[in-house]
Amino acid sequence: MLALRNKLNAALKKQFLYALLFLTSSPLLAQQTSFKGDELYATVNSLKDFDFGFAYKLGLSNNWYLRFDVLNASFSNKKMENISMTDPSGKLLNVTEQRNSKYDLGVGIEKRSEYNSRLEFLYGLSLLGGRSYQSTEASTPHDSVLTHIGQSSLSYGAGINLGVLVKIADNLLVAGELLPKYLIHKDKTEYKASAAISDQIQKSSGSSFNFSLADIRLSLVYRFRR
Repeated sequence: MLALRNKLNAALKKQFLYALLFLTSSPLLAQQTSFKGDELYATVNSLKDFDFGFAYKLGLSNNWYLRFDVLNASFSNKKMENISMTDPSGKLLNVTEQRNSKYDLGVGIEKRSEYNSRLEFLYGLSLLGGRSYQSTEASTPHDSVLTHIGQSSLSYGAGINLGVLVKIADNLLVAGELLPKYLIHKDKTEYKASAAISDQIQKSSGSSFNFSLADIRLSLVYRFRR
């Protein structure tokens, strides 16, 4: 059932991507939107990990919007069995519990155009930032040494917003947005053992350009008219 759900979700995102490419390649068919007001977006990425997102878009003049995004906010706490890993010194550790938290924020500006009475498309730019943290509890095979492993990641960068909105009721819409982005990230992993073993810290940094189906967001939109 989960595999079927993932296939349907991927197929839906592919169809949205094709429609988005068609719309953005036909700018001459668009005109200014007649709506004046603000919008609230709600997105659920995963119920399993309590992963959600939302955005508030403030309507400005001439079909411009100022947008504030919580692109991703998630939390999970899992008990682990039969999972093993090694620390930097090569010691075998059995993982017993793992907690994850993550959030990604954005602020930007976008332009809105009307394709017809029920369909609009948007394009804009956003500044992005986020942080994730993973806390892992592990022990040696005979439970003689308990180890806490903390992995943190900080990222910042910019992205492009491309999307379509489909009107399903007077003030209710469904939105699909593609968010390709360039991010710089800094990562740190810290091992703290309960026994008299020196703590170990690993650090790394880098950058990446993200453009995939995972960056497509499907949202329910409510409009506040002025």
